[in-house]
Amino acid sequence: VEMTEHPVFTWVENICVVYFSMEYMLRFLVAPRKVAFARQFLNVIDMLSIAPFYFEMLLWLCGISGENVRKVRWAFLTVRLLRVLRVIRIAKLGRFSPGLANFALTIRKSKKQMQMVGVVMITVVIFFSTLIYFLERDEPDTKFSSIPATFWWCVVTMATVGYGDLVPVTVAGKMVGTGAIVCGVMVLALPITIMDPIDTHKKHSFQVNNFMQVVKLREEKIVKKYAQQHGDQV
Repeated sequence: VEMTEHPVFTWVENICVVYFSMEYMLRFLVAPRKVAFARQFLNVIDMLSIAPFYFEMLLWLCGISGENVRKVRWAFLTVRLLRVLRVIRIAKLGRFSPGLANFALTIRKSKKQMQMVGVVMITVVIFFSTLIYFLERDEPDTKFSSIPATFWWCVVTMATVGYGDLVPVTVAGKMVGTGAIVCGVMVLALPITIMDPIDTHKKHSFQVNNFMQVVKLREEKIVKKYAQQHGDQV
């Protein structure tokens, strides 16, 4: 079924894209370091948010539009992907939100710790998936067909979501599932313990810098007062 966009929304989108394109180009032209500007995260988001419009325009100029897009498989898949990328525009709000900016900075500062959490998460998933597979594979009509297929059950269980599409039926399997839930809660809580000290350290550093500035100003005031009393020139 061919879907058509509402003309009002189309015009609004076109105007917004033109505005964002001009804003991006002006910021790019005045940027002292072009490569560094283009590689910044928020600027990459800006580029990805306006790219679908120009790609569809390019296809239209080449005579590929509407039903013809479906006939050209690569163009059809690319257009669908780029249309999904429009959602990335929401991330542009981070430029105007101090809270989101602080969160992004915290994530960047704790990159190594987050990698460690990821490794622990993968290890735990493989461990519990292997256990549940060997405990449930011999049961009649089991859905635990392989260890990789069991990864889905393990991730859903550790996240305490529990869709119910894969369920252990043996007593040992249920005990393993309980252990996966407990470990999942502990593993998912690790980022909180990592980010909080980093945020606290940032606030402490800010307070120390303010204190040092106050001390420096007082020292300069004392030196000037001493020089005035002794008739020296500072």
